[in-house]
Amino acid sequence: MKIAIIGGGPSGIIAAIEIKKRNPYFEVIIFEQKDSLGKKIKASGNGRCNIGNLNYNFSVYKNEKIVENILHDYDQEEYLKSLGILTKTLYDDYLYPVSESANNVLLILMNKLEELGVQIKLNAKLIDYDTKNDTVNLFFSDGAIVVDRVIFATGGKSSPNLGSDGALFPIFEKHGYKIEHLNPGLTPIRVKENVKALFGQRLKALVSLEENEQIIHQEVGEVLFKKDGLSGIVIMNISSQIINKGCKNPKINTYLLNNEGSILSFDDFKIVALDNKNPLLTFVSESISNYVYELANIDKNKFLDEQDIKRLFSFLNPLSFHYLSAYDFDSSQVSLGGISFNNLDKDLSSKYENNVYFIGEVLDVDGPCGGYNLRWAIGSALYLSKNIK
Repeated sequence: MKIAIIGGGPSGIIAAIEIKKRNPYFEVIIFEQKDSLGKKIKASGNGRCNIGNLNYNFSVYKNEKIVENILHDYDQEEYLKSLGILTKTLYDDYLYPVSESANNVLLILMNKLEELGVQIKLNAKLIDYDTKNDTVNLFFSDGAIVVDRVIFATGGKSSPNLGSDGALFPIFEKHGYKIEHLNPGLTPIRVKENVKALFGQRLKALVSLEENEQIIHQEVGEVLFKKDGLSGIVIMNISSQIINKGCKNPKINTYLLNNEGSILSFDDFKIVALDNKNPLLTFVSESISNYVYELANIDKNKFLDEQDIKRLFSFLNPLSFHYLSAYDFDSSQVSLGGISFNNLDKDLSSKYENNVYFIGEVLDVDGPCGGYNLRWAIGSALYLSKNIK
């Protein structure tokens, strides 16, 4: 039995390891279009490899019921331990290797591939395929090969420099697959307001996403100001929410009078404001303070009367920004959309073509920052490997 895995990211690597472990006599080959495997693994967690998340609330994922069915028995810590990757938790439920080194994780996985005898073909760009006579013909830019099974672990379109450029989606469409529209997810956003004066500023705040005066998502996190918009984990999560929830007129509210998630009352703010010329310096940086004073059209160098205090408070609680657009795929951490599950059977095999399978980010699944997407990539590969015979 010859198994081809198209894509050498986390899904492809784990699928190769597990299929070969379960079926030592199978010939397993990873075809990767870049010059090395695991580029996304090396970039994960800013090089520290946020390899999973221990929060088992599957509602954070798109297509949560399908994801729960696939991941419900994936014991992340035990499985990674079986590979020689011991883990620890940071920030409550983010799962990291003890080494906090993405490079070390990749080296461990590469050693496993070598020990098991998995073949690796680099700089292998697939241009098409067909299925006939219970086999799959794969056509590469430099030749062709016949295999018994093909697993597509090609990722989406996010971070194309790391290997997932979305080039195969037109081919999948040609083969009859429905593709849910692809958008960049977990990305900074551009806003309509002029925020150049705040470039480089950071603040921790309660941040909410509002649509038609309804709060549809909120969390506490750090906001980083860019020249034309906002970034930071909380903003990246909101960028995906805007697309997945189909928001038409989204507004991002940052509650600057924030104390570990609790919003200070007007009376509390008034106590500070009556005795200080520039009360905002108690809560935010000078640059942000100047920005808010300018918005409110109030002189920062004078003591405030109650009317000024109320006006200033209204701009702080919250300071709002109006969504203009997301950054593009080059700046995104994950793709939204992908191969629809309507195309697949429960074992992630194609309904239309024999011996064709899909795993990982190529599918219509995404989650927030914090290891959720790498957890899906690994877990879906592990799930599929049990069904390849």
